[in-house]
Amino acid sequence: MDIYSLTVRELPKSLKSKVTVVPNPDALNRAVAAEFAEALEEKKRSGEMLTVIAPVGPLDYRYFAAEVKRRALSCSHLRTINMDEYLDEQDRLISSDHPLSFRRFMEQTFFSRLDPKQRPSQENIIFPDPDNPETVTELIDRIGGADILWGGLGITGHFAFNDPPAMLGEAEDLESFRNCKTRKLTISPMSKAQMAMGGTNGNLDILPRRAVTLGMYEMLKSKRIHLTFMRSWHAGLWRRALLGEVSSSFPGSLVQEHPNYRVIMTELAAAVPLLNVAQATGEQS
Repeated sequence: MDIYSLTVRELPKSLKSKVTVVPNPDALNRAVAAEFAEALEEKKRSGEMLTVIAPVGPLDYRYFAAEVKRRALSCSHLRTINMDEYLDEQDRLISSDHPLSFRRFMEQTFFSRLDPKQRPSQENIIFPDPDNPETVTELIDRIGGADILWGGLGITGHFAFNDPPAMLGEAEDLESFRNCKTRKLTISPMSKAQMAMGGTNGNLDILPRRAVTLGMYEMLKSKRIHLTFMRSWHAGLWRRALLGEVSSSFPGSLVQEHPNYRVIMTELAAAVPLLNVAQATGEQS
């Protein structure tokens, strides 16, 4: 079976039931924001904290803020744990003033758009700490896993900044990789190139070399995983991750082992991957 030639309609029934295809990124973000708001309302009714693992990249949190305001909700019982953050040359978190700061991104696109009484408390806006990475692991263990993890995959199959361990000089056996925890690492050259193409228009110099990231251990403990795909080059990634071999050489493939995962993708990402000898990248909007 050529996994890259399969359409969504031809997917195995067990996977097809997990996949939702929407027209475009606007529809995708609206659907995810509605899922978030419903989870927030459910936890409010039960008097519990909602804990989510939040990525930077595949989602637009302006939709989250708008949905919270539209439903007149409060995020006082919300805890966000961000997947990762860049580090400077001294292995400290980059300044929140840095144009690529994930802390800055979350503040600008989500938290600052809420009314003061709707915001989560500062102590519940959590990023992995490069000096004490074990604190996120301890929190995840204490609560038995985040309620929801949203995420996408990078070109290497990386999940957060978990690139294939062979690229990072880490243990490659599957069991070791399943159990890799929050840590500091050097971003692989391939992932850095992807980020330069998609996020800095080819400016490699501005991209930090290092990052702190949640590990597969903390992410796979989540009660629900919701993968999002919206770009043309995602077409090959989700097929490899969800139909290919489960292997540390493609980190996102480990999601196949999770008992409760869902996938939402745009029509563009759902399309069968096309080959382009000219390697056209960026010529079309």
